[in-house]
Amino acid sequence: MSPSLGRLLGLLLLALIICGCSARQRSPYGQQVERVTDLSRQGEQGVLKGDLKRAERDFSRALELSRAVDYPQGVAQQLNNLGAVALEQGDLKKARSLFLQAWKLNQDLDNWAEATTNQANLATVAQKAGDLGQAEQHLRAALDAAQKAKSQAALGQVLCRWGSFYLDQNNLPAARDFLTQAQPLAATPALKGNLYHQWGRLHLAQGDTFAAAENFTIALNADREVLDRAAMAADLFSLGETYQVGGEWPRAFYYYGRAFDVYAALGKKSPLKECLKRLEQVNTQGHLGQSLERFAKHPQLGLP
Repeated sequence: MSPSLGRLLGLLLLALIICGCSARQRSPYGQQVERVTDLSRQGEQGVLKGDLKRAERDFSRALELSRAVDYPQGVAQQLNNLGAVALEQGDLKKARSLFLQAWKLNQDLDNWAEATTNQANLATVAQKAGDLGQAEQHLRAALDAAQKAKSQAALGQVLCRWGSFYLDQNNLPAARDFLTQAQPLAATPALKGNLYHQWGRLHLAQGDTFAAAENFTIALNADREVLDRAAMAADLFSLGETYQVGGEWPRAFYYYGRAFDVYAALGKKSPLKECLKRLEQVNTQGHLGQSLERFAKHPQLGLP
């Protein structure tokens, strides 16, 4: 299980109103751009609630409208967002195609901040496909785009992604270097949540469960602020794992149970099974005597 790749909100791009007219005197074009923004926000809410069908519907409508009114920025944003949904659904081929289309369009628009996200997302696709060499190529392209954008948020995003990549390879010195560079750039709750989750992973890999728990808790609070449920579930699961490693069985059981509930709300069957497995482990290891009935008989697991 790799919670670090499950932070879906960070893959998305939100539509922005680019016209300069006031709300009371918005032009017909501005009204359509605002409609794209509304649809994109609805799609984001679908993602946050784990309703990917709703998200795909709203992002598709936003894409159609963006094309109809010649709003290329909106087209690029929604191609990326649809790619994020496809990635979450496990369709790597479709996700790669959509991210590449968004990347090429953002290149044409000189929109390097959003191009950074496109390349970081392509790196995630490559990593999930097991092609680490291609993932590195996309991360280098993402770093180059962030530097062209001269955006601290974009640079912070890609530095965190590099840190996560090296953590997945158990290259702890390289991961620490990139996370240290990202630290002063974490100005938003979403970026802060991502950064501190990666710090938690680093400390856990080093065997420092106290520091790991501290950082995962900071990540959880930041992710809760933006209600990124996928990230929250990953934080909770990692807290359970941290306390399990430290032999604090009641706390481990408590956090695995909370992670189970959030994953259930997201409709994620595979993580639910992993949470149940961990709950069984710590219940046995700690001789807790806790009932597992409500977890084992959850409708999404399809168990008797």
